[in-house]
Amino acid sequence: MLGREQELFQSVKSIEYVCYRASEATDDELKRLLRELPGAGVMLIELDAQECGAVGEQAVGNRHDWISPCSETTLLLAGSPQTLALAEGTKMATVGFGSVTSGVDILVEGFEEVDVQFLDRIMKRAQGLPWITVVTERCYLREITPDDLDDLFALYAQPGITDYTEPLYERPREEQYTRDYIDKMYRFYGYGMWLVCDRETGELIGRAGFSHQDLGDEIVLEMGYIIGVPYQRQGYAKEVCEKLIEFARTNLSDFGTLNCFVEPGNTASHGLMEKLRFERIGMVKIGEKMMVRYEIEL
Repeated sequence: MLGREQELFQSVKSIEYVCYRASEATDDELKRLLRELPGAGVMLIELDAQECGAVGEQAVGNRHDWISPCSETTLLLAGSPQTLALAEGTKMATVGFGSVTSGVDILVEGFEEVDVQFLDRIMKRAQGLPWITVVTERCYLREITPDDLDDLFALYAQPGITDYTEPLYERPREEQYTRDYIDKMYRFYGYGMWLVCDRETGELIGRAGFSHQDLGDEIVLEMGYIIGVPYQRQGYAKEVCEKLIEFARTNLSDFGTLNCFVEPGNTASHGLMEKLRFERIGMVKIGEKMMVRYEIEL
C-alpha cells in the first residue's frame, strides 16, 4: 500500500484549476497535456468561453471572479501578454509560451517534456511548498522548509551525528541560511541537500543529497548523507544513496562523476563506499581536513 507522501509524489495536490485559451492551445503536446489534467483531478477553465459568458458588471467589479474560484490554487497557461495580464493582482502561478517572453514563473519553448508533475512543481514553487524529489522503498526525500528546523536541530543533537559532518549554525543564522538555501539552491539548481523522511509517518530520519565542492582546479558534484541514530545499521544509508546515484545519472550526468569525501576515521562511510562501488581516488584537502576522495562514473 502506498504511503501518504508516495501518493503525493505521484499525483497533483497543489493545483485545483488550470486556465487556458483554446485559441492559444494549438500545439499538439499542449493539447495532450490538457487531456491528461482532468485525470489528475485538475479542473480546466477555458478562458475564451468564460469571457463570452461573463456578466459585464461582475467582470468590472471583480475582474478575476470569472477566471477561477481560487487564484492560490490556479495555474494560468499564457500564450500571449493579453492572457498573462489576467494574472495581475492575483496569486496564480503562471506558465508562459508563444509570444510571452517574461513576467511568468516559468517560460517553456514547447510542451514535449511538460507533464502533470512538472506543473505541480511550478505550483509548489509559487506556493512555497517543498518538492518531493526521490522515493525509496522506505523513505522519501524532500526539500527543507523553515518549519523543519526544530526537527533538524534535534537530528543534529543525536550522539555522534556531528563527528564527521559540520554542525548547524546558531539558530538565527541557520534560519537565514535555510531561507537563502531554498531561494538560491533549490530554485536555481533544482537540487541540493534534502530531508530524508519515513514514507509512512513523515518523520525526519536523516538528510541526504548533493552539493558542489570546489577543489581549486575543478568544481565537482558531491553526495552527502546523515542518518539518525535510531535508523542506523538498518540499510537506510545504502538505500538512500543508491537512489541518489540513480537521480544523478538521470538528471546530473553532465558532471561526469559523483564524488564523496570521507574522513579517514569514518569506517562506516568507507564501508558504504565499497558497497556502492565507488572508486577510491586518493587524498584531498577540504577546508582544514584531509579527506579520502571517492568517485563513481555518471
